[in-house]
Amino acid sequence: MMLPKDLPAPNHRDLPPPRREGGGGVIMLVIFVVAGLIVYLAPIWLVNKSIETAGETAGEVAKIFRPTVTVTTFNEWRELNARATGGNILEVATALSSERFSRTSNVAMFGRVLPGTTTVSEITVPATYRFYIDLNEEWNLLADERRLVVVAPVPRPTLPVAFDTREMRKKTESGWARWDGAEHLVALEKELTAKLVERASHPATLEKIREESRAAVARFVRKWLLDKEAWGKGRFEEIVVVFPGEEDKPVTSLLPSLRLDSEREPAR
Repeated sequence: MMLPKDLPAPNHRDLPPPRREGGGGVIMLVIFVVAGLIVYLAPIWLVNKSIETAGETAGEVAKIFRPTVTVTTFNEWRELNARATGGNILEVATALSSERFSRTSNVAMFGRVLPGTTTVSEITVPATYRFYIDLNEEWNLLADERRLVVVAPVPRPTLPVAFDTREMRKKTESGWARWDGAEHLVALEKELTAKLVERASHPATLEKIREESRAAVARFVRKWLLDKEAWGKGRFEEIVVVFPGEEDKPVTSLLPSLRLDSEREPAR
């Protein structure tokens, strides 16, 4: 094609720059993403800030209401069973002892113990024995110049015997053919109360507390004599305490349980 001669040639410098398609869309996309992140993250930041502030506030409140003194109270009474003694009990002796009880069993055949069939269980427990005299029982007073002979009732144990389960110690050993050690301990523990009663009432135990009981009765009688103004120089100056079965001894052979010149039990 031939151009007319009177038309000027096109000048490329006068042409407008070409348009770039899609640039505005990218910018808008970035703006929407940033806005979305702000909308998404703003509640999380506010919640965290609220939790932090609430935690600080709760801490301050806790400091205000934190107790400085702790008081323990009983909300209700458990069932309490009580009974009067009638005012007729004079406790005369107390004895402490660590008691040990054991239980042994085995399997025998034709009069011989089979090997490995022996179980030995043992319990050790602290026990407190108390002994008293009933004031309502018969008392006899015999005057021998300045000596007063008191025939007092026999001391008796207070039952049941008290023992401390917190200090109880248990052990058991069984042969290879026996597996009943635990059962043995349970059975032995069930027998403790009866065994302690038996020991408290045994003549050997009562003999051991006899002298302490004499001294307690003598102090009790001295207080009675003082109330009656019958104890002192020129009055009764010795107290001899005997128990049933001892009153047949000659009075002169009885050692005083309490004397005015010593105001204590004489050495025996």
